[in-house]
Amino acid sequence: MKKMLIAAVLFAAFGFNAMYAYTVVASDDQVEVTVAQDEFKAIETDSLPQTIKDAVAENYKDQTIKAAYVKETEGVKTYKVTLTDAETKTSDVLFNEKGEILPVEEQK
Repeated sequence: MKKMLIAAVLFAAFGFNAMYAYTVVASDDQVEVTVAQDEFKAIETDSLPQTIKDAVAENYKDQTIKAAYVKETEGVKTYKVTLTDAETKTSDVLFNEKGEILPVEEQK
């Protein structure tokens, strides 16, 4: 009987230590995730260059400009225009300063 009591005490002591060790290991394995922020800054749709407004009117006749954003990298401005249609579906299109639509691989 005495051996069973000692065994139970040892089992409980090692069991609690194992749980504590697991908690410590779990906190050491935390991963910090850093998400790059979108570098575009919101602008008024009226301040878009006329070339971009014309490109939207020509290429996206059934859609209107809902929002506009701009970012400047190494002196080159890129505009992101959020378009919406009659069904309230939205899409983002990137333009350069000349009003040219940027290819999909440059939009990433």
